[in-house]
Amino acid sequence: MAMNFWEAQREAKSKTAWYLTVFFILTITTAVLAELAMRTFAADGYQGEFPYIGLAFLTIILGAAGFNYMNYLQAGGSYVAESVGAQLVERDTMNPKERQLLNIVEEIALATSLPVPPVYILEAQEINAFAAGTSYDNAAITVTRGCLMALKRDELQGVLAHEFGHIYNRDMLIGMRVAAMIMGFFIVSYIGLRMLQGLSYTSRRDDEDRKGGNPIAAVAVIFLLAGTIMWFFGSILQAMVSRQREFLADASSVQFTRNPDGIANALRKIQHYNISDMPKSGQAFSHLYFNEHTSFWQRLFASHPPIEERIAAIEGGKYTDLTDLSMRSTQRPSPPQS
Repeated sequence: MAMNFWEAQREAKSKTAWYLTVFFILTITTAVLAELAMRTFAADGYQGEFPYIGLAFLTIILGAAGFNYMNYLQAGGSYVAESVGAQLVERDTMNPKERQLLNIVEEIALATSLPVPPVYILEAQEINAFAAGTSYDNAAITVTRGCLMALKRDELQGVLAHEFGHIYNRDMLIGMRVAAMIMGFFIVSYIGLRMLQGLSYTSRRDDEDRKGGNPIAAVAVIFLLAGTIMWFFGSILQAMVSRQREFLADASSVQFTRNPDGIANALRKIQHYNISDMPKSGQAFSHLYFNEHTSFWQRLFASHPPIEERIAAIEGGKYTDLTDLSMRSTQRPSPPQS
C-alpha cells in the first residue's frame, strides 16, 4: 500500500522508539535478574534487603555509557572524516565535480534550513558516503571519489539528501547514545572476567573458593554472563535501530529532493558496484557508511538494510506523496527541536 514520506517517517520513528524502549526494558530486567541470581546462588554470603548487585550493574553501565557518550560529543563530524583520511573540499575549488558537490550540498542545506556542513572527499573508488557529528553545527558529510565519478547529478543529490536526512533527524546522536550503552555492557562483562581471573589465583590457596559459596565469585559470574548477554542482544537492537534510521533517511531524501528516482538509481548502482576499498582505518566508524552483507549473521548485525528492500520501498511509492510531488512545494521543513 502506498505511503507518503510523512507516514513513512512516522513509522520509522515509531519503530525506533519501540526498539529503544525494548533496549531500556532489557537493561532493567537484566539488573533485576542479576540481583535475583545473586540472592539465589550466594545467599549465605549476600544478605540484606538493599539491591546492591542490581544497582551496581546499572551504575557501571550508566557510568561507562555516560563517559563514552561525553567523549563522542567532543568529536565532531570533521574529526570522524579526518580520522578515515578524508580531505576537506575547499570552498574556492575549481574542480568541476567538487564544485558540483558543494553546490548540491548548499541546495539541500537551503531546502532543509540546516547550516551548510563542511564536505570531505575520501579517495576511494567505492560508491559510499556518510554523515557524522553530534549536532547541526558540528556535522560533516563525506563522500568517496567513486561517488563523485560514478553518479549522475540527480543520483548524487539523492545520496547527499539521504545524508542530510541523518543530520536532520539527529540519527548520529541516537546512534552514539546506543553505542555508549553497548560499551557499558562490555565494561560490565570485562569487570566480571577480570574478577574471575583474580579469583583463579586466590582460589589455589583457599579450598572454600573452589567449593562454591564465594559471593565474589558469584558476582563475577553474574556480571560476565549478564554483560555478555546484554552486549549480544544490545548489538542486535542497535543494528535494528540503525536500519530503521536508514529507511527514515531514504524517506527524508525523497522529501527534500521530491525525486525518488535519484536515491533509487544511486542505490541500484551501489548494488552492482563491485569495488570495495573503504580504508581499514575507518572500521571504528564503519556503522556510519554502507556495507553490503550476505550471510544471516552479517545481516543480523548489519547497520544498513538490504539494498533491494530499500529500492523496493522507494520504487513502490512508500515515500511518495503524489500531491506534494505534483505541487513541487517550495516550503522548507523546520528542523526537529532538540
